[in-house]
Amino acid sequence: MHFISIAVLMFLALVTQHFLGEMPGLGGRILLMPVLFFYGAAALPLWGMLGLALLAGIMWDAVMVQVVDGRVEVMFGWSVLLYAGLGLIMNGLRPLFLRGYWLAHCVVVGLLTSFSVLVEYLIITFRREPLQLVFTKEIWMRMCGSGVAAIIVAVPVFLILNWIASWAGLLKPERDID
Repeated sequence: MHFISIAVLMFLALVTQHFLGEMPGLGGRILLMPVLFFYGAAALPLWGMLGLALLAGIMWDAVMVQVVDGRVEVMFGWSVLLYAGLGLIMNGLRPLFLRGYWLAHCVVVGLLTSFSVLVEYLIITFRREPLQLVFTKEIWMRMCGSGVAAIIVAVPVFLILNWIASWAGLLKPERDID
């Protein structure tokens, strides 16, 4: 049930994030779907995270695949691997999440979101010819701004989803026994 609700929320977030602009003053977009994916990666066991990675990658590529002059710049399917790899990092921190230390995960969400924007930029750069690996201020602002926006959004998202999951009995935090 928790898996299905997160998957539905990820789809709604992907649709919603296209109506949101850049975060004022940061230069980065508000990427809601990755925030929900990373929540799911921390809250669900490995099989659930891998299922969400498959769904997130397919949804992201369905929206973001770019064809320029008849040539595909970002190939369909690469995001599944990216989300699976980043989800493994977040899922590795799952024991802390289950103990209630989810605020640290919000910072990790920002770092992983910035990294995913960087990887997308590098893939596009390497597919274009001639290869021009240029990091302008705007590119850094987009990467870092998206990460900061993800941290800001992750705190209330994690708080609300943890409260709903605890209330519904879907997530039972483990506490250290002293």
